[in-house]
Amino acid sequence: MGAFITIRSDEGKVPVYLDAPKRDVPGPAIVLMFHRDGIDEFTKGVVDRMVGQGYLVAVPDFYHRCPGETPPKERKALLRDREVIADVAATVDYLCTRPDVAADCIVVMGHCMGGRMALLAAGRLLRFRACIVYYGGSVNRAWGDGPTPFETLRSIECPVLGFFGKLDKHPSPEDVNQIDAELTANGIAHTFHRYPEVGHGFQNPQHSAAAERAASEDAWEKTLVFLREAAPVSA
Repeated sequence: MGAFITIRSDEGKVPVYLDAPKRDVPGPAIVLMFHRDGIDEFTKGVVDRMVGQGYLVAVPDFYHRCPGETPPKERKALLRDREVIADVAATVDYLCTRPDVAADCIVVMGHCMGGRMALLAAGRLLRFRACIVYYGGSVNRAWGDGPTPFETLRSIECPVLGFFGKLDKHPSPEDVNQIDAELTANGIAHTFHRYPEVGHGFQNPQHSAAAERAASEDAWEKTLVFLREAAPVSA
């Protein structure tokens, strides 16, 4: 069962939702970037699924800087890329101190705006074994000062796996084409899977159409195949 812990960063304290499998040797970890609704039942469900596959999962709560009275739907607008990077860096630093984590086997992964933040982190921190993106949009927009996630795609040093719906408008198929082309132009290994009958958020159980369920399960299966290659769990 996952629980919140508090870690320290150069800028203060960061709450992190964490769950881990039982293991006696260092193994892979995932830094999970949440979607707009934060660390909700969907995000905790993703944590449960990944822990069940043998991965330690840490979810930094990027909303910790928001005033407590901020309505949930307004918190995203308060996020800044610099602060996201600081929280992710602190989370990775913490994971590297744990005896059950292999420091060279940490994956960054995210859904929706979390997919955007996963690409941001992969392009700025260069500390990940792999990056997994589920329908992350707004890569051409900076949150605050600094480069956009798109501008730092060229710096990524790990393979990227992406899942997108062709009916999505954010990111649109054209947006995905741009990301694909930029990664290709810079020689960054990546595989994108595109589902013709679904739009945004198809992995969320709230989206229960048959095509969405099929796309979701296919994406999970392909995610696990990718992870077994990029960040395998020891037998």
